[in-house]
Amino acid sequence: MDKPRYQKTLTAILLIAFFVLFPHFVPLPFFSYAIVCFAVLMIYLKKRNKSLADLGFKWKALSVHTFIAGLLSAIIWMAFIKLIYFPFINYFFKDYIQAYTEYDFIKHNFTNLLIIIVAAWIVGGCYEEIIFRGFILRTTQGWFVRSASSFWLAGLLTSVLFGLYHWQQGVFGVVPATLGALYWTYLLKRYDGNLWYPMISHALYDTIALTMIYLDVLHN
Repeated sequence: MDKPRYQKTLTAILLIAFFVLFPHFVPLPFFSYAIVCFAVLMIYLKKRNKSLADLGFKWKALSVHTFIAGLLSAIIWMAFIKLIYFPFINYFFKDYIQAYTEYDFIKHNFTNLLIIIVAAWIVGGCYEEIIFRGFILRTTQGWFVRSASSFWLAGLLTSVLFGLYHWQQGVFGVVPATLGALYWTYLLKRYDGNLWYPMISHALYDTIALTMIYLDVLHN
């Protein structure tokens, strides 16, 4: 017998809260929290006779076009961050910006760069997109009255959660993370729910950003 709708919704809310909060309050070494969270997601999906394909992740949907679109969109987003966002916050909030040092350990250290890029593809590109644009967005979309705007209402909510998920970076990290989430939500919509597009774009953006940190040319 199926659970009442309110129980399903409550379970989903608790699961979403777990995905957003667990990495911060149970700090496991070197992104290993992703393994725990991903395992929880898979158990949840299996109990409901669903799979990653129901979240938009399908191997057959991967193509050369996903990489081309992913690369171009990643470059566009980095251009926005570097040429618009950074100058904007420097002009209006210069006295409030604190140096971001979380990835300073990769500066001029090629081995560390390679390790963190691999982690970025696995955790940033794959894991985060499956959790946020895959599970959370699709789940929250069902909470709104079905209409043309339900996708974007869920997308906005998911993007805010994605921004807050980066609160360790401070407000000037939360804001671009939220905007980036909206950008990748657009890609998901543009390509008919194919999760590969935001995944590749996200991973390549992180790769570009990390490489610029390694070269010490990514500054606010």
